[in-house]
Amino acid sequence: MKRNETPALSVTRKTRAKRALVLAGAVLLILLAIFWPRRVHRNPVSATTDLKRIQEQRLIIDVHEHIASLEEVPKMLAAMDAAGIGKTCLMGSSRFTLTLNPAVGFTGYDEVNEELMKICEKYPDRFEAWPTLNPLDPDKLDKFKKLVERGAKGLKLYLGHGFIVKKTNQYMFHPVAIDDPGMRPVYQYCQDHFIPVCLHVNPSPKAPGFAQEFIAVLEAYPNMKVVCPHFMLSSILQTRLEEFLDTFPNLYSDISFGHDDFLSAGLRRISKSPQKFRALFNKYPTRFMYATDLVVTPEALKTVEWIHDRFRVYLDMLTQNVYTTSVLPREEFKGLALSKDLLERILYKNFQDFTALKPKDTRITRKIDWSRMGVTPINRKPGEAIPPPPL
Repeated sequence: MKRNETPALSVTRKTRAKRALVLAGAVLLILLAIFWPRRVHRNPVSATTDLKRIQEQRLIIDVHEHIASLEEVPKMLAAMDAAGIGKTCLMGSSRFTLTLNPAVGFTGYDEVNEELMKICEKYPDRFEAWPTLNPLDPDKLDKFKKLVERGAKGLKLYLGHGFIVKKTNQYMFHPVAIDDPGMRPVYQYCQDHFIPVCLHVNPSPKAPGFAQEFIAVLEAYPNMKVVCPHFMLSSILQTRLEEFLDTFPNLYSDISFGHDDFLSAGLRRISKSPQKFRALFNKYPTRFMYATDLVVTPEALKTVEWIHDRFRVYLDMLTQNVYTTSVLPREEFKGLALSKDLLERILYKNFQDFTALKPKDTRITRKIDWSRMGVTPINRKPGEAIPPPPL
């Protein structure tokens, strides 16, 4: 079966039973790991109690994941149930996102969008669809409107993603500027209908112009609800993150790091300075949401246990003073041991409030202080895309 084909609906009873037994066994093992953990955990009793209560009620909302097709949902649900996750927002993906093969490029997104709609139609209480679009597609807005009519809840955009294809020295996901005139109708539609937009933007010096393009959109559409994930790719430079949050009241982020390489670096970064990240969450208690940014595919490695272990490490990072993880089994990490109020906000309340939010007459009352951004503005025209620097 090809990756983006619709899975066959007719399976034998024997196959169904076998799958059910495998999943049931996996869930049992995970539950045993939760209640009789062999990991190292040193944390306040209250943090453990608060998390268990939240998990038992399945209150956790995961705001950023990827999945290849409906066929992968059973293992995703099994891991969600074991971690106490009640709902997950599924992002639209290209074939590159699902395979990490640059040769396939930004293709196959329409087919994956359709898979997301099937998943959400079958499991409306457990998943939300945030499909993606191609900025170069002249029919992009019409396609997205039809998906919204079918129940899509948000929009995932890859503009601002800094991945460069070595063979061509061109951006994979950034064919036009974030503030390209052709994207204005999309932003206007999302703002008018309170549809949230997930924009993965790398605002660092490695991507000249990206920060300016992003700021231009946020200024032009101040009522648009935006999630810029991964600590806005600014967990290293907290002043840049603070500038964005202080300037744009309808801009939010999530705590995901994504691929295991980035996850490992992120966990070490937080472990090195837990007080800094604890202070960040205390300063902006309503602006961060739980997510892990996994890419769930048929790959043999990506089992129920693999998914759950990554769900778990983010929960440990938020709740423990000290913890270990199977993701990096030879290391011990310092966590944040957040208060009950902060934990509830990040795990589910912030997303609930974000979803209910209907911004109106938002005013941007300050300008970005570029001295805190770690990047120097360049001379560009509105809507102009700057090519990537040479590799």
